[in-house]
Amino acid sequence: MEILKSIESVPDSKEELEDFYVPAPEKMSHPLFSLTHHKKRAQGAWLALMNMEMDKEQRKTILGLITDSIAPWFMKPELLMDFLTDSYNTGGSISLLALSGVFYLIQEKNLDYPSFYRKLYSLLDAEILHSKHRSRFFRLLDTFLASTHLPAFMVASFLKRISRLTLNASPAGIVPVVPWIYNLLKKHPTCTFMIHRVPRGKDESELLETEGTSDPFLMDEEDPMESNAIESSLWEIVMLQSHYHPNVATLAKIISEQFTKNAYNLEDFLDHSYSSVSHAHEPPSQYFANPKSDA
Repeated sequence: MEILKSIESVPDSKEELEDFYVPAPEKMSHPLFSLTHHKKRAQGAWLALMNMEMDKEQRKTILGLITDSIAPWFMKPELLMDFLTDSYNTGGSISLLALSGVFYLIQEKNLDYPSFYRKLYSLLDAEILHSKHRSRFFRLLDTFLASTHLPAFMVASFLKRISRLTLNASPAGIVPVVPWIYNLLKKHPTCTFMIHRVPRGKDESELLETEGTSDPFLMDEEDPMESNAIESSLWEIVMLQSHYHPNVATLAKIISEQFTKNAYNLEDFLDHSYSSVSHAHEPPSQYFANPKSDA
C-alpha cells in the first residue's frame, strides 16, 4: 500500500510521463510512454490490494484515498463499487467513508447508484448523535443533501428522522442538528411547512379539536420515499425549546424565528462536547446568534 500511496497524482497526458525508475526506452511506442497502459496497471494494482484481507485502519486508509489518489487511475470506476459496498456494510465511520467515495463516483464519474440515499438514510440510527464520528457525519450529510433537485419527500424524511433522534440525544449531539435543519430548510423551502403545519379543511380542524392527532411519520421505514415524513411536522424541535439545558433551548428557538439569515456556518456547531456546551453559561454569539440579523 505504501508504494501505491507514494504515487501522488495521475498524469493528465502522456507528455507528463518523463521520470521512470528504469532507463527511459528509446522507442516512443513503448508501453512506458502510454498513459492508458499506466492506468491499467495502476487500476489492477489497487484492485489486487482491495481484494486482500485488511483490518479496519487499512480499509479506512484506502477509503480516504479513493477520491484523490485511486479513482482517477480507474478507467472503469464501477470496479470500485464492490469494495465500497463491502466497506459500507462494515458499519461505523467506515460506512460514512464508503458513501463519500460512492458520492464522488456519482458526481464526478456519472456512476448510477440508485440506493445511495436509502443507504445514507439507514445511517440515521439511535447511535449517530452519540457517536465520536458525529461531526464527520454532519459534514458529509451537508454535502450529500446540498442539491436543490432532491425530491421534497426524501428531504422531509431526513429532516424528520434526525429531529426525532434529538429527543434522546445529549446537548452536544443536539447542537449541530438545529442549524443543520435551518440550513436544509433554506435550501429546500418546499419543506418549510413542516415547521408550522395547519389543519387542512374544516373536517381536519374538528378532528384535531375532538380527538387530537397522531404523527404519521414511520420511524422504522427504511425507504425515505415511503416514510410519510412529508405529512408530519417538526414538533420535536419545538420540544427542544423547553430543553433542560438553556443553551439548547435558546438554539432551538431559531426554528420559530423568521428565516432571514441565509445560512449558519455548520463548522461553528461541530466538535462540541457536553463540557464545552455546559460551560457556556451565556450562549456565545457566534453559535447562538439571533437569525433576525443576517450575518
